[in-house]
Amino acid sequence: MGLAPNRRATVISRSVRLFHESSPGAAELLRRLHDEVLALSFPPEEYIRPETIEPGDGLALIACQDDGLVVGGALGEHYPASDSLLLAYLAVRPGFRGAGVGSVILNAVTERWLDPIAPAFIELDDPRHTAPDPGYGDPAARLRFYGRAGVRLLAIPYFQPRLRRDLSRGYHMFLAALPARGAKLPAALPAERVSAFLSECFQAAEGQGSLDDGEVRWLLDACRGPEIALVGPEEIGTIPDILPPGASSRRLSDPEVARELHPMMPLSSVRSRVRP
Repeated sequence: MGLAPNRRATVISRSVRLFHESSPGAAELLRRLHDEVLALSFPPEEYIRPETIEPGDGLALIACQDDGLVVGGALGEHYPASDSLLLAYLAVRPGFRGAGVGSVILNAVTERWLDPIAPAFIELDDPRHTAPDPGYGDPAARLRFYGRAGVRLLAIPYFQPRLRRDLSRGYHMFLAALPARGAKLPAALPAERVSAFLSECFQAAEGQGSLDDGEVRWLLDACRGPEIALVGPEEIGTIPDILPPGASSRRLSDPEVARELHPMMPLSSVRSRVRP
C-alpha cells in the first residue's frame, strides 16, 4: 500500500492542500481533523475520539485551506493478520460539502493507500433504513458518490462492531469494497478473506471473546462458501435486509435511545451520520 511522497503537501487546488501522516505538523492537523470535522460528522456508535492522537497510529490524509483551516480528511486502519485495509473515516467539514473536497480525498486514498490486487473495505449506511436529512446528507447519494469510485457492496448482511462496551453496534449497514484508482473489482471476493478480516476487526474492537458472541457467529456464518458476490450500489435490493436474531436496530444517534441511555444528555449533543 503506497503512502504519499515525503513532501510537505500536495496542492489539490488554488486554496486546498492535502497533507499526510508524515507531513510536518501532522499531529496538530490530526487533532483538528478529529475535533473540528470527525467529531461533528459521526454518531456516537461510529466515532470515539482517541485519548491520544499520534501520526504513526495509522494512515491519514488531511485537507487544509491555505489559511490552515482543516476542511476534511480520511483515516485508514490496517489489519495485519488478514492483510486488510479499512477506510475507517472520510468526512468533509460542514460548509465545504458538495464542493469536490470529498472526491479529492477519496481519489488520493485510492491512489496512495490501495493495492490494485487487494481492495479496501468501507462501511456504509443502508438507505433503506437511514432517511435523508437536510443537515446530515442523503445515504443514497452517498452510495452514488462511492459508486463513482468503483465501490461495490458485499452481498451479505452486515453490522458494525461496537467501539466501546457501552455503545451499540451499528446495524443496517453495508460492507463494501473499494478498488485502487484505475482498478476494477472482480465479481466476487474470496469468502475466506472476508471472514478473516471480520474476525480480526471484531476482535480488535470488542476483544477476543467477540468471536463467541451469537451475533458475530451469525455474521461469520453468512461468509461461508467459496466466494461472496459483489453488487453495484444500484443493486441493494439483492442484499439481505435482515438483522441477527434478537438484535435491536435502535441506535444511540436516535434521540429517544440516547435520552433513554443517557437521561442527562441534551438532544443537541446527539449527532447524526455524515459523509461527503
